[in-house]
Amino acid sequence: MKRNVVMIMIILAVVSMSLVARPMAEKQYAAIETQILGLEEAKKAYDSLDEAIVKEREAALKSLNDAVEKQDRASYQRARETLSRLSTYRMSRQQSDALLGELLSLDEGERAEWAAWLAQKSPYWRPTLTLDFSAEGEGYRYSYRQQITQSATSTVTLPSASQIRFSSTHLGILAGWGVTPDEVTYEPGETIAMPYTDQTLYAVYQEGVRFVDERSGIDLTFTEGDFTVPIPESTDSGAIFAGWWDRTTGQLITDADTYTAEGKGGFFEALWKQFSIDDVTLLYYTSDKAPKNTQLALGFSYTNGGTIELRGLKATLSSESEYVTLLKSDLVLGRLAPGYTATNNSRWATTSAQRISGQSNTMRVVISKDAPSGTAIPLTLTIEDGEGAQWSREFVLTVE
Repeated sequence: MKRNVVMIMIILAVVSMSLVARPMAEKQYAAIETQILGLEEAKKAYDSLDEAIVKEREAALKSLNDAVEKQDRASYQRARETLSRLSTYRMSRQQSDALLGELLSLDEGERAEWAAWLAQKSPYWRPTLTLDFSAEGEGYRYSYRQQITQSATSTVTLPSASQIRFSSTHLGILAGWGVTPDEVTYEPGETIAMPYTDQTLYAVYQEGVRFVDERSGIDLTFTEGDFTVPIPESTDSGAIFAGWWDRTTGQLITDADTYTAEGKGGFFEALWKQFSIDDVTLLYYTSDKAPKNTQLALGFSYTNGGTIELRGLKATLSSESEYVTLLKSDLVLGRLAPGYTATNNSRWATTSAQRISGQSNTMRVVISKDAPSGTAIPLTLTIEDGEGAQWSREFVLTVE
């Protein structure tokens, strides 16, 4: 009897210990939080903690699924609480700052390796890069700062000269970005590594006039005196040069003549009209079997591939064939923003191709009943903008 009592007490003691024992992840996290560790110690401690968290999370998920199957609300709630608790075991800000201090004392190669580890483990190491565009002078003052907060192991692309929205007459052109306001450290548009600590880069401006055109490859800067405005050329026959535009001042140069900078300078980008008639479709019939003596509807799609909005667009259909009558040969299309596409009757312009459909706002033609079968009827669709620039596409209907 006495032996039985002793066994029962041992069993109860073991059960009691299992009930009050703290989970391994919790114990390890508590131990880490009581001290400030060095990089080597921290890596071992947090790697071990991660292993314990993974095991306990898997067990909690299994318990969660079992509780759902058994409809055991109490077990379900305990499993949810375990998962919630495990998600809080993260590196503290104090520990993160201490490790960053040790990291910055290392050589560059070793520093990069530890930086990758710390960026993964620390929820607090997210340095801020501030870009200060500010400038002031007689009669003007610009104040603007942009902040970028992200992983210290990532990269960031600095703003280019084309992204500056302050008046080039006051500032000139962007020379680059500096850790001090008066000396260039990085080029405009350069991609750099995110700094390990909070840093500010200052926009550095210089007097001058710059002409930039990606299409022709022109990138010219004039820093003094009068100069001749460059004339860009394009290998695309559908592209029409429309002038040089400074978006910060609204100044447009359309004549290739000698130019004198106003104020401190200007930043000019080439404007191009580039337009394409993408498709012309005979609706409801096939173009190689066009029926005679029937009113036929023609639709089309078009795209503005240039850099400026095209306004006053109108379409005209023409043909020299004696076998076709043009019932409706003129359509008003309105305007189209750069990078957008539309059809003859689309409700909105979009950045992706649209299906040609519907009979509203279509060209209308009738093929003569006297047209011999197999006759090719050539037609030309011409679209013109409000300034007289034209683009054409030829197509053929074959009589059924």
